[in-house]
Amino acid sequence: MELYHYTTLESFFKMLSGAGESGFLGMELSNYMYSKDASGEPYGLSILRKAIGMYELNHQIPAESSKVEVPFFRNDRRMLVGPEQEMYIYPLTECQDSMPWWKAAGKSAVQVAIGLDYKALVEYCMNNNKFLLKCKYDDAAVMDVFVKQFESEYDTFDFDEEHSRFSIRTKFFSMMYNACLELKDPALSDEKEWRIASFVSPQEADYVFKNGLIEPIEILKLPSSVLKSICIRANEHFELIISGILGLLEKEGFDPELIEIRKSALQ
Repeated sequence: MELYHYTTLESFFKMLSGAGESGFLGMELSNYMYSKDASGEPYGLSILRKAIGMYELNHQIPAESSKVEVPFFRNDRRMLVGPEQEMYIYPLTECQDSMPWWKAAGKSAVQVAIGLDYKALVEYCMNNNKFLLKCKYDDAAVMDVFVKQFESEYDTFDFDEEHSRFSIRTKFFSMMYNACLELKDPALSDEKEWRIASFVSPQEADYVFKNGLIEPIEILKLPSSVLKSICIRANEHFELIISGILGLLEKEGFDPELIEIRKSALQ
């Protein structure tokens, strides 16, 4: 099984040449709170909030005692309450050669899909304290799970106007992280998204100036065994592109014979 990441030839060049070490792909994980699906209150957290309301309805908890408005974020900071760590993600998909995942970056940009070996990714994540997550699109089923979890978790958190409070045994933090990282709008189910996820403190993150913002990122070094295929969107310079890729692969310590290179069927 392969999982795919859709990018541009320029970005792929940076992955191959930017790891700083032969035989590795340099992958830039984005801070989740800077992603489009995290604008406002992330979709998953809105479902978690509804689950709190459903639990309270089922248990006839009065409005004056409701926890529906519990703050998920620290004051003046796009960071979840709880441990001082931020979420970083790298989007992947099961979709091969799929139009919704080709990212238009101008007519001059050559578009590329890289195929990553699932088993090699799992092994890497297990050995490096990372997570490989399959996104969930059935919000009703997930909300039902959350409501059941509140049977044991509802009494472990509270809040007032000044701050949130949590008991030492709470798993509410995990519920928030799971809601953000795994749950997506059912309208996007055709994307079949997976994510490499990581948790990093602000002090350990790298920072770049991007899109007019100072944005925290994390750089992963994936071993060459993870890269299994390269698919290139139809382009008049296809042969020259392939030639350059093959040369760069060899220079950076990859074995081109172990990597399938093909032209996309999409025009």
